[in-house]
Amino acid sequence: MRMNRSTRLNLRAQNLFTGLLLAALLGIAAYATDQYPKRWDWTVGGRHSLAEQSLKAIQGFKDDLSAVVYVQEKGEQRQEAQDLLEKYRVANPILTVRFVDPDLDPAAARREEISTYGTVVLRSGAKSEKVTELTEEALTNGLIRLVKGTVKTLAFLTGHGEHPLTPGERDAYGTLAQLLKGEGYEVTELDLAGTEAVPEQTAVVVLAGPRKPLLPVEVERLERWLGAKGRLLVLRDPDSETGLEPLLQQFGIGFSRGLVVDPVSRVFGGGPTTPLISEYDATHPITRELRLAAFFAEAGEVTVAAATAAGDIRTRLVSAAPRGWLETGDLGSGQVEFDPAADTKGPIWMGVAVEKGAQRLVALGDSDFASDTYVKFSGNGDLILNTVRWLAEDEHFIAIKPKKVQDAGLTLSPGSGIVLFWGLLVLMPLILAGSGLLIWTRRKKR
Repeated sequence: MRMNRSTRLNLRAQNLFTGLLLAALLGIAAYATDQYPKRWDWTVGGRHSLAEQSLKAIQGFKDDLSAVVYVQEKGEQRQEAQDLLEKYRVANPILTVRFVDPDLDPAAARREEISTYGTVVLRSGAKSEKVTELTEEALTNGLIRLVKGTVKTLAFLTGHGEHPLTPGERDAYGTLAQLLKGEGYEVTELDLAGTEAVPEQTAVVVLAGPRKPLLPVEVERLERWLGAKGRLLVLRDPDSETGLEPLLQQFGIGFSRGLVVDPVSRVFGGGPTTPLISEYDATHPITRELRLAAFFAEAGEVTVAAATAAGDIRTRLVSAAPRGWLETGDLGSGQVEFDPAADTKGPIWMGVAVEKGAQRLVALGDSDFASDTYVKFSGNGDLILNTVRWLAEDEHFIAIKPKKVQDAGLTLSPGSGIVLFWGLLVLMPLILAGSGLLIWTRRKKR
């Protein structure tokens, strides 16, 4: 093709138009990524993605939300905070993040009473929350407390041998109490024998594994509080008496005599009387999001009668021992065998939830699963926390709690390490060097 002045002008115009078009496309792409941020996480287990509960917490804000991070200008902590908060900002772009070096701006640090590096002050409207740990769990709990606004009180009954809330004992509920406080609940103990009534501000009453039954006057006071909108959680160990059996029967809830035997538990290192929960109800808010199997230390059967009135919703939540049974005989001899004449073949239901108008009740056939010894195992913590959230009408936060990121490093055996060393660091360089030398020699001979 002959090049003349007209042809050159056309080519220049085409190049200019193409350049302007590419610049416009790049500008549109930059604007879109800023206004509509999107991330993809292809790591194993999604270690760079927020947990479902974190997503629910950050997406609960519709107006304004800011995070001020007090860290030193230079250092790994700033980058760590920036990477973590960016995940939340992607999930909800209304979040604004600002960094303040308390060494360079001590007045700002004093106003917020900042005492440690890495403190994050979350603010929405006139409310604020202070988070002193740069972890997903701590930030999510701070967001939950911020969006709730009001503090709900959980009252754990005492005086009957229940699990203590203070840590130190093997069966204590200290870890559970800390988890609940982290989500913004006020956790208290309540002695009904010495109190004329359950405090009105109480959101949920918990009876956790009593070793002796409640007194009639305590049952009367609890029934009076339950009224038309009370919330009650009963954690009952096998073959024990709570004193609430007649009250629970009014809601169709009953307890069978015997102990759940699950032979499959031996495969996972447990005993036959440590049932592994094999089925969750897929529709109830407490259990529909649960993915990890929970297990009870020792459990009994919890039954529920069919509802007879409109607005009375009764749900069987968890079951275990599909190949096991409910043992009613004596296990002291060490012989564990199914007796079709006396035992009930599995699966055995060990938890129910009842919703009657504004009343909500949950009964579970074991209390030890939520103790310090077991609450961090598998899905135990998620089960008890989801139960409390549902009873307290915090369904929006029913999800899987953020898990601590585990190091996904590569572990090699001594033999594999030797193979990799000689293969990658010695053999491969020699092969490449030899190949290069051979090619150079052949070319030189030509």
